[in-house]
Amino acid sequence: MPTRRHLALLLLLAFHTELHAQTDEPMIRWDCDSAGNKLTLEMVQPPVAKVNARELILLNGTVLFEQCRLGKANWTLLVDLVEYASGRCEVEPDTIVSLLRNDQLVISSVVIGENCGERPVLSAARITEPGNGEDGKIELCTARTYGAERRCSPLRLRGIKQAIDNDAIAAHARRSAGKPR
Repeated sequence: MPTRRHLALLLLLAFHTELHAQTDEPMIRWDCDSAGNKLTLEMVQPPVAKVNARELILLNGTVLFEQCRLGKANWTLLVDLVEYASGRCEVEPDTIVSLLRNDQLVISSVVIGENCGERPVLSAARITEPGNGEDGKIELCTARTYGAERRCSPLRLRGIKQAIDNDAIAAHARRSAGKPR
């Protein structure tokens, strides 16, 4: 029969584990800079040193919806969870994101955080809308696995013919060209 001391110790241990799990969870930075015509979607590790007034820091593993108006374009972020019915992945759902520009899917259901299959992940997407004679572009940053060195490269928004999916993220992460960042 457990004593009060044992129960208190178990409760303290459970609280410490829960607190540790919450603070180590990756987060999503959503920085909508309408004045600068820029948008940043990025995975960050807590603690986040500084958050500016326009940024949102969203918990990974939370279903949500965010929007950002840049010039004539409306960007929409959809965050969802993929839960597994059985197997080793059942305990840890994967967080995926989709990003739409107006009604066009730009990023389609890509893994963004730690994932059961240790698949390549989207680390960041930095978007600049067209303006001042410049084409719109997206800087895509990917990593072979969550937390690994990321590779970033620019793409022209007009050059994206189909949505970037997990296969495109994996191909981008495998490329040897590109600068780590």
